[in-house]
Amino acid sequence: MNIFVLEDSTNRVAYFIERYFDHELTITENANAAIVYLQENTYDYIFLDHDLGTNNGSGADVAAFLSSGMSVNDDAIVIIHSWNMPAVAVMLSMLPRAFILPFGSDEFNGVDICNRGS
Repeated sequence: MNIFVLEDSTNRVAYFIERYFDHELTITENANAAIVYLQENTYDYIFLDHDLGTNNGSGADVAAFLSSGMSVNDDAIVIIHSWNMPAVAVMLSMLPRAFILPFGSDEFNGVDICNRGS
């Protein structure tokens, strides 16, 4: 399973590494780098945070790219895991099929990607 993660929190990154260690993981904290990865690689799951810190862009930048029709990841399951609900609303308007699961919520912790075929 190929999994892409856009996240700038070291604690959250550690969570993804621990949780999905047996899958192919690509992790970045930068929106521009994320767009490059998403242009060049196909993923089964895409986890997007919104707030990325100074000069790293935002998850909305990546959501705009994914919705532009230029991504090879139209079949990926997108999970928006930000707690910034106004920003989540903007991202969801661009990615209406995305799931909203704020990081740390019971639903997020229950995400089971192992049952999806690759």
